[in-house]
Amino acid sequence: MGETLDVIYKGLANLKNGFKPVPGRLFITKEYLIHKPNDYFAEEVTIPFADITRVEGVMTKILGRDMLSNILEIETKEGHTFQFIVNRQKKWLEIMAQVLADRGEMEKLVSNK
Repeated sequence: MGETLDVIYKGLANLKNGFKPVPGRLFITKEYLIHKPNDYFAEEVTIPFADITRVEGVMTKILGRDMLSNILEIETKEGHTFQFIVNRQKKWLEIMAQVLADRGEMEKLVSNK
């Protein structure tokens, strides 16, 4: 991705990959959600907003019970589901809502109570 992207929001995030989290940074731009892993980990994940069908805040379960609001779940048109473990989930969802509203795609955001 050779183009220059204006980052709207960024922060530390682990991409859930089975039971192994991939540590890195998550970036929101007007066009993409990008996960750049730390050195020695899997390749970068770039998800165009045009390919996203659902954005939802999900809770981490501990011993089968919802315990922590810290997952940003993204579903794509291809049927892939990505889960990013983030700090300040509410802030991430607010920024995602702003970007989706600017794009006229608020229906993609699933609001949980």
